[in-house]
Amino acid sequence: MSNNGLTERIFAETIAENGGRLYRVGGCVRDRLLGITPKDIDFCVVGMVKKNFKLLFPAAEECGKYFPVFRLTIDGRGCEVAFARTERKVGSGYKGFKISSKPKVTIEEDLFRRDTTVNSIAIDSLSGEIIDPFGGIKDIKNKILRATSQHFSDDPIRALRLAGQAARLGFLIDGDTLALASATADELGNEPVERVLAELTKVLNEAQEPAQFFRVLAQSNLLQSVFEEMAELPAEEFDRAMVKLDAVAQATLSSKLRFAALGLVMDSKSLSCWNSRMTLPGDWLNAAIMVRKVMTLLEFPNPEKIVTALDKLRRGSLTVEEFDIISKAAKLSIPALEPFKATLRQSTYAVPDELKGKDIAQWIRQQHINIIHVKGGWGT
Repeated sequence: MSNNGLTERIFAETIAENGGRLYRVGGCVRDRLLGITPKDIDFCVVGMVKKNFKLLFPAAEECGKYFPVFRLTIDGRGCEVAFARTERKVGSGYKGFKISSKPKVTIEEDLFRRDTTVNSIAIDSLSGEIIDPFGGIKDIKNKILRATSQHFSDDPIRALRLAGQAARLGFLIDGDTLALASATADELGNEPVERVLAELTKVLNEAQEPAQFFRVLAQSNLLQSVFEEMAELPAEEFDRAMVKLDAVAQATLSSKLRFAALGLVMDSKSLSCWNSRMTLPGDWLNAAIMVRKVMTLLEFPNPEKIVTALDKLRRGSLTVEEFDIISKAAKLSIPALEPFKATLRQSTYAVPDELKGKDIAQWIRQQHINIIHVKGGWGT
């Protein structure tokens, strides 16, 4: 079948005509029940073998390494289509599972392997029937995150996803589920850093209160396993970092600026150690280090320090405007820099002809200092 103009209805009917069934699953179902427009649509196919599926939908791109997963354009948007599967823990880490994706696996069995009840709900793409075997709808109404089963701790990365769900949804976590998360500490510390960074990135991109991600990890004694530099902060400093992070998150959706807020509390050495373990996005790291440098420089501001700060920001990964967003949101006791930048941009001066090379840069810097001294309020 051609992929051109494929709708969910046609997709589901074709699968049903060939002995299978199609369901929407996971976060898109949860978001729909919350009245949120889902960012991604995920489907689950039951009762069909991969070979038949590929014959019916040759445009589907297979991307699953350990189990059948396909990418397919449905209703004009890229979607992920997985085959119903069961998982059984046979080893450590995320590779330590025996997976079965045979046609006899039911939708209820597939939902059972998922992390929390709010993500263990399905909607039949043909009939619209809601499949909720684990009370996910009730937990959504009560704003509670609860493990779907005792197998929650089989995959240690689920503990990070639990913390991420708490940060993105603003839900409380059931006590027994928090205990299951805590039980993953040893394995979580051995997870590939790419998986950890992926969860952190999702939180910084999407959560209204990203600090809750770190607070949950601290509460479940998991912070040391994955973000040890943050775990080593004194309690008072950690709390201050969380307040600053959420304050900046209210002002911007930029993951770079949100991460940079941590630089208000963490020093460059700690940030560099974090990066050496996890290879953080370069713009995140540079922005966080720059925020701290400029904040420290402007603790007791004067025209010379203002000019130095503007020069540092001009050459760095953080703009003056971005620094001001962080500074204002975090309520730093330093002046906004953009007005000084505007003052210098509007000023004119002629460089003496006799100056050469470095002398020109030094002369211009002194002019900038003089202009801010006079026009910035220091000359009164």
